[in-house]
Amino acid sequence: MSAEARALPAAATGRAAAGRAVAGRAAAPSTGPVPPPLVEARDLEVVLPSGDGVGPWTGTVAPGEQVLVLGPSGSGKSTLLRTLAGAVPSHRRGRVTGSLRVGGIDPVAEGVRATAEVVGMLGQDPADGVCLPQVADDVALPLESRCVPPGEIGARVRAALDRAGVAALAERSAATLSGGQLQRAGLAAAAVARPRLLLLDEPTAMLDADGVRAVRDAVAAAVADGDVAVMLVEHRLDDWAGERGIAALPSRTLALDGSGRVLADGPTAQVLARHGAALREAGCWLPREIEERLDQDAASAEPGPTPPAARVPAPRAAPPGSAVPVTAPPGDGTSLLAVAGADLGHEGRTVLAGVDLEVRAGRLLAVVGRNGAGKSTLLGAMSRLDAPQRGTVEGAAAALVFQRPEAQFIADTVQGELEASGATSTQATAMLERLDLLDQAPQSPFALSGGQQRRLSLAAVLLGRRPVLLADEPGYGLDRAGQAAVLALLREAADAGRGVVMTTHDLHSVAVADAVVVIADGHLHGPMPPADLQQDRVLMQRAGLLPGPGRGTAGPEGPDQGGADDGGRAAATAPTTPSARGVTPATSSARGAAPASTAHPWLARRSPAVLLGLLTGLSVVGIALTDPVPLLILYLLLGAGAMLGCRLGPLALARAQLPFVVFAGGVFAVNVLSRPGHEPWPELPVRVTEEGIVLGTALALRVLVIGLGAVIVLRASDPRRTMISLQQHAHLPARYAYALLAGRRLLDDLPRRWRTITRAHRVRLPLTAQGDVAALRPRHLLRCAFALLVDAVRSAERIAFALESRGLGEGPRTVWRPVPLGAGDAVLAAGVVATVVLVLLLS
Repeated sequence: MSAEARALPAAATGRAAAGRAVAGRAAAPSTGPVPPPLVEARDLEVVLPSGDGVGPWTGTVAPGEQVLVLGPSGSGKSTLLRTLAGAVPSHRRGRVTGSLRVGGIDPVAEGVRATAEVVGMLGQDPADGVCLPQVADDVALPLESRCVPPGEIGARVRAALDRAGVAALAERSAATLSGGQLQRAGLAAAAVARPRLLLLDEPTAMLDADGVRAVRDAVAAAVADGDVAVMLVEHRLDDWAGERGIAALPSRTLALDGSGRVLADGPTAQVLARHGAALREAGCWLPREIEERLDQDAASAEPGPTPPAARVPAPRAAPPGSAVPVTAPPGDGTSLLAVAGADLGHEGRTVLAGVDLEVRAGRLLAVVGRNGAGKSTLLGAMSRLDAPQRGTVEGAAAALVFQRPEAQFIADTVQGELEASGATSTQATAMLERLDLLDQAPQSPFALSGGQQRRLSLAAVLLGRRPVLLADEPGYGLDRAGQAAVLALLREAADAGRGVVMTTHDLHSVAVADAVVVIADGHLHGPMPPADLQQDRVLMQRAGLLPGPGRGTAGPEGPDQGGADDGGRAAATAPTTPSARGVTPATSSARGAAPASTAHPWLARRSPAVLLGLLTGLSVVGIALTDPVPLLILYLLLGAGAMLGCRLGPLALARAQLPFVVFAGGVFAVNVLSRPGHEPWPELPVRVTEEGIVLGTALALRVLVIGLGAVIVLRASDPRRTMISLQQHAHLPARYAYALLAGRRLLDDLPRRWRTITRAHRVRLPLTAQGDVAALRPRHLLRCAFALLVDAVRSAERIAFALESRGLGEGPRTVWRPVPLGAGDAVLAAGVVATVVLVLLLS
């Protein structure tokens, strides 16, 4: 622990006194019977190794109570929720003092697995919201861990996904989902087991208005019986509240100041009325009515016109040397980049048609639209990362800020990241001071918080000298102060003569733009003044800025289908579902077991445990044989079985075996050329022996037999069925089986992450002489590989927490969709054994 962290106990007395004082004010005596509290905290304080922390807090949360945890970025809101879920210190190092009980469990001492009995949690990062390869299996995992009868699991999984608005995604592979879809599927998994306490950490960060409504309705349904408590961390209070305003927010608010101390704990309306000014000054977004009252109070205290963007705090003045380089006369409106008659899309699928758009110097253009409308696709084409299907993109070079800032880092330190963009040391230092990152200058960019990474990524691109700046959701996940700083940087870039385009679904960001373009139904509408859009309610609904008349759902293709980050390929990839690999969908059986169906190849309906057992036995036999004849017969019989049992054509079978054929050829050549013995063709320039031919043929056929058996097993089974079958019939511990499945989930996602990282690095390179985005060189690829490694390690840590938070452990559990042994498995095993014995006897 750092010196700063060790020094904190000296100040803890004052913090503890403040916490107890606030708790005393909140805990007013009540009449009537009071149920036992679900959460009990006394002088709870968490200090992380960095010295940051939260608390002390003394208070309780009753069953059915809804609490809004409010505070600026860095105040410890997420740390508090993770502590309640048991993740500190078991998954994240930290010192916890005081006492804490959640449902009678000590999360600090007993950890995530024990706390999962009463807690469901949805974390910040949507990429790790689903930890198994298939959505339905991930949502079913908490129910299996709680030993829910298999006959009930299917209906509860479908109901949870339906409440989250993603029922159509049940059989989808997690690797094909967007961030918004993963967020809503993760909510379904957190709520499906009806936990007594639901912890939600910014559940709407990546969603449009309809998605926010779907999440809000799902939470309302989860707490409808009055026994489920909710602790919510949310920046977008207006979007969460909807038209009801403050009345729709959780009835109680726990407010934190910038240092993590408890500022207030009490009824939401009262806390916001008394402490709204302090919270806004600290950088928190507040409900519209509170903002308007504060503006009125300020106007009456200091008469004068209220600025149009009063709800966004004024940015700190730029220090000398930190200004963005001027690239054109400020505000002259020169056309810098033009998209003309363009159809944009990916892998043959058109997302936007007939695009005509100009980016002008000195103008800040906002692009709005529902999740998946094509905002990121438009930026991908404008940055020249993706060529248009039709039409042209011409003009000045464009820089692009990605949604995931860590994908773009190319230096080892925060200071070096800015200097890598061509900034001088003085400019880099001034920019770091402006962004409150000066103390982090020698740190790795990967060690920063999410908000700090976002500001650093934007600053690094701004300090470059490209005339056009494209920013993909630059305010995502930021509080009021962070978003104000980002918008100030974008505004300054436009005022310096650049053309700036940002995608957003946030009304605060739209208000500071010079013009706005709406993407709806595959076409662009506008540009238009922001005021015109705000007066057109129907168009705002089409843009996803206001919820539409229907319920927000995600269809088979769903929202957020990729774009600038991954080239849109996540959506274009065909869903990898178990039904495509021999597993019947969840809706096909009341008990969840997949019945036999003639729609799938015969071997695909066999138990993977049996297939693996037969492959093991066949490998032993193959290794023991040295005669090529029985090996050749076995190989031919396996080939016929693969074509009939797996429905593989000759060409597909040959392609699948290609690696084994190459290896077998090498084994044959080595033995033929190196084995001593009789030389049948002494006139050849190389020595070839009969013994080498016989043994080389046997060894090569051995490789082919084992390889072809492996191909059959891989083609006939999918990872889920394999792990479940081994868990059932080979007694593989559940935690190992599901850990392997989670590893496969991460492995499936690595190609998309690699595309994102390489695209992010390419867009920071100088353009070629032809105006194209340059290719990466080996040193750039090494940097990309390091970024991918960091991303994968962090994701693995979060997925491990997610598995435990779903109750995965050593205890008893049920299996929703078992893989039973049937008569077909017995017939297969008997047939293979009899065939092998017969071949051995005849040869």
